[in-house]
Amino acid sequence: MAFVTPSEDIIVSEGTMAFTYQASGAISGAMLVKMQGDDKVVKCAGSTDNAIGVAAYTVANGEQVAVWGPGNLVRTYTASANVRAGDDVFVGNNAGVNKDLTLGGTDVCVGVCTEGTVAAGTVKVLLK
Repeated sequence: MAFVTPSEDIIVSEGTMAFTYQASGAISGAMLVKMQGDDKVVKCAGSTDNAIGVAAYTVANGEQVAVWGPGNLVRTYTASANVRAGDDVFVGNNAGVNKDLTLGGTDVCVGVCTEGTVAAGTVKVLLK
């Protein structure tokens, strides 16, 4: 299953401004991204990746992408079912492939869910 960018705006509420980086590889809007070199980001690929935020829109390799970081309320995807408001969410093992977030992670906590879902799908997350 390919990653699908949410149809609604990714940013729900701005807590801080978005920062702009150069994409290292193709990145879809709403994907978790991590640093890869000076002022470059790449999509997260697994549970040990240290996500810095969520891509604001879809870009190709080498293009500039805005990244919503800590303090922002965003929409992104989860592979987990029954995600509830207040649950901590983590970088998933399938990050960058289909669904980026998961429950019960042991590695990098990305944020707190503010609006849950009963099946895998779009959730609102306050980024940490």
